[in-house]
Amino acid sequence: MARAADAKAARGPALEADGPNGQVFINCPFDDYLPCFEALLFAITISGYRVRCALEDSDGGDIRFAKLCRLIEDSDDTIHDLSRTEAGRMGLPRFNMPFELGLAMGARQFGGGRQRTKRACIMVAIDFALPRYLSDLAGSDPAAHRDDPHEVIRIVRGHLHRTPSGSGLPGAAHMIELFERFRGDVPFLARQARLTVEEAHARLGYRNYMDLLRGFCEAIPGVASRFGN
Repeated sequence: MARAADAKAARGPALEADGPNGQVFINCPFDDYLPCFEALLFAITISGYRVRCALEDSDGGDIRFAKLCRLIEDSDDTIHDLSRTEAGRMGLPRFNMPFELGLAMGARQFGGGRQRTKRACIMVAIDFALPRYLSDLAGSDPAAHRDDPHEVIRIVRGHLHRTPSGSGLPGAAHMIELFERFRGDVPFLARQARLTVEEAHARLGYRNYMDLLRGFCEAIPGVASRFGN
């Protein structure tokens, strides 16, 4: 308990500072989703934000629920993709994504301070499907990406709209062009960093992949200035 309290106290000043903190929690599937996952990571990073994701920490002693709560608490923005809720191989639906959305909505509803100012972007694969399995969100207007990574970039860019410092972002078409360039450069960048294909995989080698992505973004004129650190 003391360790958790000390960690929260250490984060406190940053969380209570004025203005957005530039952290975006992503709640999405990690299997059968790779192109859209890569697009999600790219759109957030190229916009100057820091992705917060359950894959970022490999500490085996970190309880998953506690990790999720911490990531959501720390992030001013949350993005939720509910496109993979169908029954899996065992005949059971996947509840992780709706559950994590519920945590984020609870933080905004019942939390204090800046928790109440959190923003949420909800995505689905198909229009009008959400009310069939999550009727409590009736009246919400989730964005449908149709499993198209370019559409994911358009949705995320439209949601963020500005950099953490308030500057305007380039259009989605420009971001998509850079995304495709990065995808083509990943094998070369991995070799330069002496990483194998698996070690530079967006899911299997998440932290290495994010290092490559951040380096790519910072090498683009005008993009490095979007990063606050």
